[in-house]
Amino acid sequence: MMIGCVKLFNGKQSKGDYTEISYYDDADREVAPEEASRVRIREILANGEVVKESWGFCGVVRKPA
Repeated sequence: MMIGCVKLFNGKQSKGDYTEISYYDDADREVAPEEASRVRIREILANGEVVKESWGFCGVVRKPA
């Protein structure tokens, strides 16, 4: 599966020209979406300026040892 970020150009963004979705594990490494425990969603203008950024939890839930 792809590792890194996904860019969406679907016209559904609230402020940006496109949306990037990046997936991370518990050690802040970029991972495939099905291995992720956290996600970062950023709305970006065509000139590269970030207008909105959100973080959240997703995917893999790990039990404490």
